Amino acid sequence: MIRRLGRNNGIPLQEFVVRNDSPCGSTIGPILASKTGIRTVDIGAPQLAMHSCREFMGVQDAKHYYDLMLAFYADQEFFNAPAALL
Repeated sequence: MIRRLGRNNGIPLQEFVVRNDSPCGSTIGPILASKTGIRTVDIGAPQLAMHSCREFMGVQDAKHYYDLMLAFYADQEFFNAPAALL
């Protein structure tokens, strides 16, 4: 769903997967998916040193994330289509 939204709106995406054995923090996405059964997509803007006193983010990355959110909420097809079609 998010890949198609990015492709249809000319928004570049980066994909990143944290290995299970990596000593990395988690987000609420996997927790919600495992506890509730709700289909989730855990997305965010790429950052360096998240939650540190010197957190960095590219200006274009912020713009791409903003554009993706605008496209998501403007596209009612995603809200009305059956999950199997997404």
